[in-house]
Amino acid sequence: MVNANNPAHIRTIIIGLFITLFGVFIKQIIQHSVIVDIAGWVITFLGSFVSIAGVFKILKG
Repeated sequence: MVNANNPAHIRTIIIGLFITLFGVFIKQIIQHSVIVDIAGWVITFLGSFVSIAGVFKILKG
């Protein structure tokens, strides 16, 4: 059985949050480019999936 307080789980969630915040930051700073806006959305969703994966690791453990 894996401990729910394992630092690897917390680290995964925090890394996902930083990736998500970077995607939001990109979308807010550069607003006039469609390509950058789409890249920001992709980065935001990837970060949220990483965070959700960390939560599911805790729930599974």
